[in-house]
This record gives sequence, structure tokens and C-alpha cells, in this order.
Amino acid sequence: MGMMQDFQKADEERRREVKHLQDEVATIRSEAANMLKELAKEDTRRASEVTNNMRSAVATIRSEVGTIRSDAADMLKDLAKEDDERRSEVTNFMRSEVGNIRSEVADMLKDLAKEDTRRASEVTSNMRSAVATIRSDVAAIHEMVWGKAPAKKAGAPPKVAPTPKVAPPVGALRDRVFAYLADHPDGTRLAEMETEFGVSRIEMARVVRALMDNNKVEKRELLYFAI
Repeated sequence: MGMMQDFQKADEERRREVKHLQDEVATIRSEAANMLKELAKEDTRRASEVTNNMRSAVATIRSEVGTIRSDAADMLKDLAKEDDERRSEVTNFMRSEVGNIRSEVADMLKDLAKEDTRRASEVTSNMRSAVATIRSDVAAIHEMVWGKAPAKKAGAPPKVAPTPKVAPPVGALRDRVFAYLADHPDGTRLAEMETEFGVSRIEMARVVRALMDNNKVEKRELLYFAI
């Protein structure tokens, strides 16, 4: 009887120990499960933080790239405008220069035409003078042979050609042109000097060229300056 009681007590003691162990195992399992949940939450939180940081960084990079693209586009537009302005300036300058050159050429052609007309007038005048001299000599010979001068044909009296203008000496004209340019430091056009001294464009061009060859005059664009 006593042995049965001891055996029952020992069995109950073992059951309590097993129950205690089972409770401890259950507690450990619960704590482990909770720890796993916390770790999972922590991992999720960290993953969310990393994701948010990456999204923020990507957004910042995209914004900076957009700003760089906008700045680059503005710079390209400014460069294009500057190129257009420079092309416009060059085009306008070329057109102006071409217009001035055409005007100069037209004036020179007119001067050449005037010079040709003046020379033709001189030749005609010389021919008329020679013809008049020949006629006078023929009349004198006729009077010596026949005792009277030949009868003159009725008609209009001969025209007297105007006396051509005599150009001043080249050396004196050079000195006058140089003095004129020295008095006009802002420069003078060839046409202005032609009008001032009353000579042809060709003659004035020769005088100015001689002064330039002697390093007394220089040309800048369409103006001449004394050195």
C-alpha cells in the first residue's frame, strides 16, 4: 500500500515536471513566434525605408536631370539666337559693302563715260581746228594762184568747241589732296575729293594710289585717311 502511494506521488511529480516543461516549451515557442513577427516587421520597415529612400533618390535624380535638360535646351536656344544674330550682322554688312561697291563702280563708270566724252570732244575740236587751218591754207594758195579767195558756202557759222579744262600738275595735286585729308581726320570718300578738286575719278584714283604707295594715305573700308 505504501509502495503504491509512493509510485503515484512519483508519477504525479513527473507529470508536473512534464507539464512544466511543456509550458516552458510553449512559452519559448510563443516568444520565438513573437520574435519572428518582430523581425518580419523590422525587415518590412527597413525594406520600406530603403524603398522610400530609393524612390526619393530616383525622384531627385530625375528632377536634376530635368533641370540639366532644361538648362541645356536654353543654352542651345541662346547659341542658336547668337548664331542667327551673327549671321544677320554679317549678311547686313556684306549687303551694305556690296551696295557701296556697286555705287563706287557705277560712279567710276559714269566718270569713265564723262572722260571718254571729254576726250572725244577734244579730238573733235582738234580735227575742226585742223580742218579750219587746211581751209585757210587752201584759200591762201587759191588767192595766190587765181588772185581771189574761193567763195564760201552759205551755211551756219562753224561751232567753236569749248576749251577743255586743264588738270593741275600731278605733284601739286598730290600735296593738295594730302593736306585736304589731313584736315579731315574722320576720313573722306573718293567721290568727295573728286568734287572738291574738280578732277575725274580716274585722275583722283591715281593721285590717291600714289599717296598710298608713298605711305602717306591709307584706306579703311571706303574712306581714305592721311597717315
